[in-house]
Amino acid sequence: MFCNSVLQVYKPNEHNRVLAICGPGNNGGDGLVAARHLYHFGYKPYVCYPKRTPKPLYNCLVTQLESLSVPFLSVEDLPMDLSDSFDILIDAVFGFSFHGTPRPPFDDMIKKLVNLSNPDLRPSKSPAIVSVDIPSGWHVEEGDSSGDGIKPDMLVSLTAPKLCAKMFSGPHHFLGGRFVPPPIVEKFKLQLPAYPGTSMCVRIGKPPKVDISALRENYISPELLEEQVEADPFDQFQKWFDDAMAAGLKEPNAMSLSTAGSDRNLSSRMVLLKGFDKEGFVWYTNYESQKARDISENPRASLLFYWDALNRQVRIEGPVAKVSEAESEQYFHSRPRGSQIGAIASNQSSVIPNRQYLHQVYQDLEAKYSGGPIPKPKNWGGYRLKPEVFEFWQGQKSRLHDRYLDSHF
Repeated sequence: MFCNSVLQVYKPNEHNRVLAICGPGNNGGDGLVAARHLYHFGYKPYVCYPKRTPKPLYNCLVTQLESLSVPFLSVEDLPMDLSDSFDILIDAVFGFSFHGTPRPPFDDMIKKLVNLSNPDLRPSKSPAIVSVDIPSGWHVEEGDSSGDGIKPDMLVSLTAPKLCAKMFSGPHHFLGGRFVPPPIVEKFKLQLPAYPGTSMCVRIGKPPKVDISALRENYISPELLEEQVEADPFDQFQKWFDDAMAAGLKEPNAMSLSTAGSDRNLSSRMVLLKGFDKEGFVWYTNYESQKARDISENPRASLLFYWDALNRQVRIEGPVAKVSEAESEQYFHSRPRGSQIGAIASNQSSVIPNRQYLHQVYQDLEAKYSGGPIPKPKNWGGYRLKPEVFEFWQGQKSRLHDRYLDSHF
């Protein structure tokens, strides 16, 4: 969960060198776990763990890191200026149970973090400081009451934000640890946010101010060389689609479908590819939807697949025609019953009174077809786009992307 937060903001190709500064307690253990996970996510972690906790769990974490050849640095090994050697500093020194004044060697290490987070002293190229649960040295409730403590760029609260998090003013605040037992939630009257999908972390607090013009990704990918591209574009698509499947991407068959009617007004939407072969690419929809009306007036379309994690996209253009009724029937009855009923209940691109109306129609149809077969609606079926153009795109550094266009088949 900690690593997922880091990954969302600091990509390993831009912030690769990580120093985890680990204290003697639970927060130090969290720092060791973070270093192990970040290694597997492609970062190059280093660990400074001057006061090791003599317990089996912590010893095992150290052994795991050593087996990965993650370097352990003593305090004396640390460079005087951490900003020259690291891109991310993980503050995992002290947690919410810490009280009093930090003792050597942690006092000096916390001072270094304080100086690096001070806007008046911070060098122009400075590592991001990421604090685990509580910035080290802060009071669990009062926070940085003196104003002289660490001011991290990111705070990853664990289980629930502590009261001191109200004083956090950095741009990135995440909450990690979605599986909080209900008795704990009830006992402490916790109001926890919903976690998106299967994510183990969620951004909380004020959204960061973003300069949209500065958002960019410097892609790192293998080159797409012409001599390596399959002679048949269908085979090249199959190869890339297999790569997307193997990478475990969510819905690799999702594609943007762009259409235009007789008025030449373009519209796009995401649909799911449900089959492809040398005859074309197939999807299913309501024949009375906006896209269906466009296709009836102008039977051409463009498909776009985008596989973010692979830095790849494929654009396909060509004429569109309905698939056979038998093909639509066969696919319709392969769908889950809920999807079959949904196809009847949902009149795409039409206006309804409210969502409750849709639920009621669905429930009525569910009762109507209880236990029996569900007929495919006449206004529902498939389309097939027969490609005339394929363009394969591979993202590269400095916008020198690879594009391979095939329209000779």
